Amino acid sequence: MRRLAHTIVLSGLALLLANCQTPEIRKALVQFDQAFLPVLLYSYEGDTYQAKRAVFFLEFRWQQLRKQYEGMLPEERETFQRINDWLGDAYYAIDANYPQVAANQLEHVKYELADLRDRYGVDYYLDGLYDFEGSLSLLREAANDEMLCFMEWSEYEQLLRETRRSWEKLCAEPFDAALFGFDAQKQSRLREEQQAMAEALGRFAETVSCADRLEMARASNALQPAFLRVLKLFGAFEASQSHFAQRL
Repeated sequence: MRRLAHTIVLSGLALLLANCQTPEIRKALVQFDQAFLPVLLYSYEGDTYQAKRAVFFLEFRWQQLRKQYEGMLPEERETFQRINDWLGDAYYAIDANYPQVAANQLEHVKYELADLRDRYGVDYYLDGLYDFEGSLSLLREAANDEMLCFMEWSEYEQLLRETRRSWEKLCAEPFDAALFGFDAQKQSRLREEQQAMAEALGRFAETVSCADRLEMARASNALQPAFLRVLKLFGAFEASQSHFAQRL
């Protein structure tokens, strides 16, 4: 009897993991991020006018995603509620013209969903970008910290090497262009921006090799804009800015 129960549990888990990989769920994830990224990037930029317009599209996509996921994963109800609360807090901050506060709330949303996908083995291209962004942020933060965030110089150099390797690996990974709605022109643009990010890391590495702290801090300022130009390609800015907002 115990063996039968164990088999049933394993079979149920296998079915759940298979369901999480269905084209419908993967498409829902993409559609959510297409609406999510404009709000996040507008908040980064301090553009609350555009962020206020874009939240309607984001909320629409979130409710769609929540309905699909929550019904499949009732044991994750608390996770979905946390995400919903983070989004609500972000909307409030945007409405109150506090874009940096909103960006912080939206970062929580991003990583809650990434953790959820990781728990269920959902392979998702943007999670690689989000992981890289974390490494890049640490690289930039340490470059602007006189104490290098209490890192040894050799540790910082190792972090830089690992960050560059992770970007090379990410750029070489298979990319489902059809899933993300990338035509040939947009794929070409993605490759160009990926190369620009690699070149920005290369220029920063040259600065690090000179061990000039002030130059390192200045050079690090070019890293995030280069990365955000890559990330921006995955957002549906036209829908967020005009069509959906005008319909509401």
